Amino acid sequence: MNFTFTNEYPLSKLDEIVSYLLGPRLWIPRTDYPDFLDWAQKTHDELKKETKRALVAMENKEIVGVTIYQRHKKYSEALEIKNLTVRPDKRGRYIASFLLRNSEIEGAAEFKSQYILCDAKIKNFPIRWFLEKNKYQIVDKRDLYNKGSGEDLVYKKDFSKYFKANV
Repeated sequence: MNFTFTNEYPLSKLDEIVSYLLGPRLWIPRTDYPDFLDWAQKTHDELKKETKRALVAMENKEIVGVTIYQRHKKYSEALEIKNLTVRPDKRGRYIASFLLRNSEIEGAAEFKSQYILCDAKIKNFPIRWFLEKNKYQIVDKRDLYNKGSGEDLVYKKDFSKYFKANV
Protein backbone atom coordinates (compact mmCIF):
# COMPACT_ATOMS: atom_id res chain seq x y z
CA MET A 1 0.00 0.00 0.00
CA ASN A 2 1.19 3.45 -0.89
CA PHE A 3 -1.50 6.03 -0.16
CA THR A 4 -1.04 9.73 -0.88
CA PHE A 5 -3.45 12.43 0.26
CA THR A 6 -3.53 15.92 -1.21
CA ASN A 7 -5.71 18.97 -1.66
CA GLU A 8 -3.31 20.37 -4.23
CA TYR A 9 -4.09 19.20 -7.73
CA PRO A 10 -3.96 20.82 -11.17
CA LEU A 11 -7.17 21.95 -12.87
CA SER A 12 -6.52 19.21 -15.42
CA LYS A 13 -7.25 16.68 -12.63
CA LEU A 14 -10.82 17.97 -12.07
CA ASP A 15 -12.34 15.74 -14.76
CA GLU A 16 -10.75 12.71 -13.13
CA ILE A 17 -11.94 13.74 -9.64
CA VAL A 18 -15.54 14.27 -10.79
CA SER A 19 -15.49 11.04 -12.82
CA TYR A 20 -14.34 9.25 -9.69
CA LEU A 21 -17.32 10.68 -7.77
CA LEU A 22 -19.62 9.12 -10.37
CA GLY A 23 -18.10 5.65 -9.93
CA PRO A 24 -18.80 2.95 -7.31
CA ARG A 25 -19.14 4.51 -3.90
CA LEU A 26 -18.95 3.29 -0.36
CA TRP A 27 -22.12 3.95 1.67
CA ILE A 28 -24.13 5.89 -0.95
CA PRO A 29 -26.86 4.16 -2.96
CA ARG A 30 -27.54 6.00 -6.24
CA THR A 31 -31.32 5.91 -5.68
CA ASP A 32 -30.87 8.16 -2.65
CA TYR A 33 -29.67 11.06 -4.82
CA PRO A 34 -31.61 11.15 -8.13
CA ASP A 35 -29.97 14.40 -9.29
CA PHE A 36 -26.43 13.29 -8.50
CA LEU A 37 -25.22 13.77 -12.10
CA ASP A 38 -26.32 17.42 -12.01
CA TRP A 39 -24.62 17.86 -8.65
CA ALA A 40 -21.39 16.36 -10.01
CA GLN A 41 -21.34 18.79 -12.94
CA LYS A 42 -22.02 21.72 -10.62
CA THR A 43 -19.24 20.46 -8.33
CA HIS A 44 -16.82 20.41 -11.27
CA ASP A 45 -17.61 24.07 -11.95
CA GLU A 46 -17.34 25.02 -8.27
CA LEU A 47 -14.02 23.20 -7.84
CA LYS A 48 -12.71 25.14 -10.82
CA LYS A 49 -13.90 28.41 -9.24
CA GLU A 50 -12.51 27.23 -5.89
CA THR A 51 -15.80 27.71 -4.04
CA LYS A 52 -15.64 23.99 -3.26
CA ARG A 53 -12.51 22.11 -2.28
CA ALA A 54 -11.46 18.50 -2.70
CA LEU A 55 -9.14 16.33 -0.67
CA VAL A 56 -8.01 13.36 -2.74
CA ALA A 57 -6.65 9.97 -1.65
CA MET A 58 -4.53 8.13 -4.21
CA GLU A 59 -2.84 4.78 -4.37
CA ASN A 60 -0.17 4.46 -7.05
CA LYS A 61 -1.50 7.64 -8.74
CA GLU A 62 -5.05 6.22 -8.94
CA ILE A 63 -7.84 7.97 -7.01
CA VAL A 64 -9.27 5.78 -4.26
CA GLY A 65 -11.12 8.41 -2.21
CA VAL A 66 -12.35 11.99 -2.32
CA THR A 67 -13.91 14.44 0.09
CA ILE A 68 -15.69 17.54 -1.22
CA TYR A 69 -16.12 20.42 1.23
CA GLN A 70 -16.97 24.12 1.23
CA ARG A 71 -17.92 27.04 3.40
CA HIS A 72 -21.62 26.55 4.10
CA LYS A 73 -23.67 28.75 1.78
CA LYS A 74 -26.17 29.74 4.47
CA TYR A 75 -24.05 29.69 7.66
CA SER A 76 -20.72 31.46 7.10
CA GLU A 77 -19.27 30.09 10.35
CA ALA A 78 -19.84 26.50 9.20
CA LEU A 79 -17.82 24.12 7.08
CA GLU A 80 -19.97 21.75 5.05
CA ILE A 81 -18.83 18.30 4.03
CA LYS A 82 -20.65 17.74 0.73
CA ASN A 83 -19.39 14.30 -0.23
CA LEU A 84 -17.12 11.60 1.12
CA THR A 85 -16.44 8.81 -1.35
CA VAL A 86 -14.11 5.85 -0.97
CA ARG A 87 -13.75 2.98 -3.39
CA PRO A 88 -15.56 -0.02 -1.87
CA ASP A 89 -12.57 -2.35 -2.30
CA LYS A 90 -10.50 -0.03 -0.08
CA ARG A 91 -12.89 -0.45 2.86
CA GLY A 92 -11.35 -0.94 6.30
CA ARG A 93 -8.14 0.99 5.64
CA TYR A 94 -9.23 4.20 7.42
CA ILE A 95 -9.14 6.20 4.19
CA ALA A 96 -12.57 7.73 4.92
CA SER A 97 -11.52 8.63 8.47
CA PHE A 98 -8.33 10.27 7.24
CA LEU A 99 -10.16 12.18 4.49
CA LEU A 100 -12.86 13.38 6.89
CA ARG A 101 -10.47 14.47 9.63
CA ASN A 102 -8.15 16.31 7.28
CA SER A 103 -11.04 17.97 5.45
CA GLU A 104 -12.25 19.18 8.85
CA ILE A 105 -8.84 20.60 9.72
CA GLU A 106 -8.09 22.14 6.32
CA GLY A 107 -11.60 23.49 5.86
CA ALA A 108 -11.88 24.90 9.37
CA ALA A 109 -8.54 26.64 9.03
CA GLU A 110 -9.29 28.05 5.59
CA PHE A 111 -12.86 29.17 6.30
CA LYS A 112 -12.43 29.93 10.04
CA SER A 113 -15.26 27.50 10.75
CA GLN A 114 -16.63 27.01 14.24
CA TYR A 115 -18.62 23.89 13.38
CA ILE A 116 -19.07 21.36 10.63
CA LEU A 117 -22.30 20.23 8.98
CA CYS A 118 -23.10 17.33 6.70
CA ASP A 119 -26.11 15.22 5.85
CA ALA A 120 -27.02 11.71 4.81
CA LYS A 121 -30.16 9.70 4.24
CA ILE A 122 -31.84 8.53 7.44
CA LYS A 123 -31.68 4.92 6.24
CA ASN A 124 -27.91 5.08 5.65
CA PHE A 125 -26.85 3.32 8.85
CA PRO A 126 -23.17 2.79 7.93
CA ILE A 127 -22.56 6.52 7.47
CA ARG A 128 -24.56 7.28 10.62
CA TRP A 129 -22.30 4.94 12.60
CA PHE A 130 -19.20 6.43 10.93
CA LEU A 131 -20.20 10.04 11.66
CA GLU A 132 -21.22 9.33 15.25
CA LYS A 133 -17.88 7.56 15.77
CA ASN A 134 -16.24 10.77 14.50
CA LYS A 135 -18.08 12.94 17.08
CA TYR A 136 -20.94 14.19 14.87
CA GLN A 137 -24.36 14.62 16.44
CA ILE A 138 -27.74 14.52 14.75
CA VAL A 139 -29.30 17.99 14.87
CA ASP A 140 -32.16 17.78 12.36
CA LYS A 141 -34.28 15.30 10.43
CA ARG A 142 -36.13 16.29 7.24
CA ASP A 143 -36.26 15.85 3.48
CA LEU A 144 -33.56 18.37 2.55
CA TYR A 145 -33.71 17.99 -1.19
CA ASN A 146 -37.41 17.38 -1.88
CA LYS A 147 -36.61 14.77 -4.53
CA GLY A 148 -38.82 12.02 -3.13
CA SER A 149 -35.83 9.97 -2.03
CA GLY A 150 -36.53 10.01 1.69
CA GLU A 151 -35.64 11.92 4.81
CA ASP A 152 -32.16 13.12 5.63
CA LEU A 153 -30.32 13.48 8.91
CA VAL A 154 -28.27 16.63 9.42
CA TYR A 155 -25.11 16.08 11.45
CA LYS A 156 -23.08 18.68 13.30
CA LYS A 157 -19.67 18.66 14.91
CA ASP A 158 -18.51 21.54 17.09
CA PHE A 159 -15.04 22.55 16.00
CA SER A 160 -14.64 25.84 17.87
CA LYS A 161 -12.58 24.41 20.76
CA TYR A 162 -10.21 22.65 18.39
CA PHE A 163 -10.02 25.64 16.07
CA LYS A 164 -9.12 28.11 18.84
CA ALA A 165 -6.58 25.80 20.43
CA ASN A 166 -4.77 24.48 17.37
CA VAL A 167 -5.27 26.58 14.26
